[in-house]
Amino acid sequence: MSAVATLRNAVQIRLDRWVKRRARATPPLRLAYRQIFILPTRFGWLLGLLMFGMLLGSLNFNNNLGLLTTFIVAGLALNSMLLAYRNLRGLKIQRCMARPVFAGQPARLRIDLINDEARPRPGLQFECSEAFCEVDLPANASGEAELELPTRARGWMNPGRIGIRTTYPTGLFTGWAWFWPERSILIWPRPAESPPPLPLGQGQESGREVRREPEGESFHSLRNWRQGDPLHRIAWKASQRHQTLLSREFRAEQSDHLMLDLDRAPGRDLEERISVLTAWVLQADQEQLPWTLSAGGQILGPDFGDAHAHRCLDVLAEL
Repeated sequence: MSAVATLRNAVQIRLDRWVKRRARATPPLRLAYRQIFILPTRFGWLLGLLMFGMLLGSLNFNNNLGLLTTFIVAGLALNSMLLAYRNLRGLKIQRCMARPVFAGQPARLRIDLINDEARPRPGLQFECSEAFCEVDLPANASGEAELELPTRARGWMNPGRIGIRTTYPTGLFTGWAWFWPERSILIWPRPAESPPPLPLGQGQESGREVRREPEGESFHSLRNWRQGDPLHRIAWKASQRHQTLLSREFRAEQSDHLMLDLDRAPGRDLEERISVLTAWVLQADQEQLPWTLSAGGQILGPDFGDAHAHRCLDVLAEL
């Protein structure tokens, strides 16, 4: 890393700490004066220089019309600064978080907003790294903004600070505030594009396991009576019809499930094995097959369904 980049990161860290010390920086929060900053835009600076020149010229030549014009424009600019500040002050940011996504897919960072004042808030701009969006919030209403953040690798992704700014109403001043999401975004591993088939019935530890119960309560069939069969198992009516003694046979339901083991998954390295396991988890979930995941010293299952799939994907993402 170059010296310039190191210096920039150090300044960035100190600035973030300073902003967080001033006031609450994670939702839920209501923007107040300690969180709002205002500076002229480029157009505002240019107009300010023009007004300064008009002021000097009017004073030098004792031009009252020039002085009146300068003071009127300066008054409008100050009023514009106040309106930009009011467009942010009191805005409530209720939530800011994103659902987990697979690596390579955009993470949709959703920001829930509440405007409980009787005036609209137009032109609210949100930005975070490479993402940007703009929303208009009506009076006494709630709304949401959504930022699409690119993702590259599995694991926890910290999106960093989010900026909310406005140049309403004239574009002479920009008011902004910073806040941070409640938590980082979990990025699931990228599924293998052409994974091998599910390891079914190969007599291996990573495959279909079958659990057999010796005897259950579900009626299965009738068979000839054997010595030692209890009396309550005898089917008396059927025995009378067939002129021989028959017993009812019961069996327990057999349950089977997949065993997905990270150590036995195919792949050249850890990332490939994780990708294959991710694809298997998705396929098993789609086919409604129960499965057990063994990865990173954790064993999840046997179970099935969306909740089980999400837990497994979370474990794979955090390896």
